[in-house]
Amino acid sequence: IVQELLNIEKNPGKPCYPFAPELPLVLHRCEYGNLRFGHSVQNLWRVCCDLECKWEELILASGRLRNGLASLQDEAEVRRRDVLEFVQGIKAERKRKRSRNKEIQQDSDDDDINSLSGLLNEDGDDIISWNIAKALIYKHTGMKPNADGPTVQIHVPLMMRGKGTTYEEKIKAILSADDVDGKGGSKRRRELYEQNIKKKKIDQGGRC
Repeated sequence: IVQELLNIEKNPGKPCYPFAPELPLVLHRCEYGNLRFGHSVQNLWRVCCDLECKWEELILASGRLRNGLASLQDEAEVRRRDVLEFVQGIKAERKRKRSRNKEIQQDSDDDDINSLSGLLNEDGDDIISWNIAKALIYKHTGMKPNADGPTVQIHVPLMMRGKGTTYEEKIKAILSADDVDGKGGSKRRRELYEQNIKKKKIDQGGRC
């Protein structure tokens, strides 16, 4: 994929993709050769107090959230027919999204939504716990509740995604832009671009 992306003739624009979340990116350790840092007792005491305070707040919040999830699994109940309708909605949405791109392979279990009617007869009871409902939803859709929310997502291969604006398109937009906002914004961007070009020529020993 990297080689494909570096081929600017074949792929002049960058495929669209979201940035990875920064929260899990933790800098654990830095080393600076023979450099040795000095610390004061007062400063270290203050830092430790601050970190202990933040840790206590977050660990308590984590415990409350975990308890909330556990209580939902054990205490909340839903109708099996509602679970069936939810699963059918997910599969219909997946099928609709995949139909937009013919190159994306269709899942075989998405072809016949009506075949899910057997879900009503599983385990007998019409009222089931949320824990059982989640297991049934995962069994038929492969989905679990997560931080992305309730939206139905499908994986689109990177090279099949829409492409961003190319460098040439951005330059063309700058050079052909009119002062549409009445504040000189487009004109100013063009002037800055032209100044940049002149500066690069001077730095490279060229003439303006």
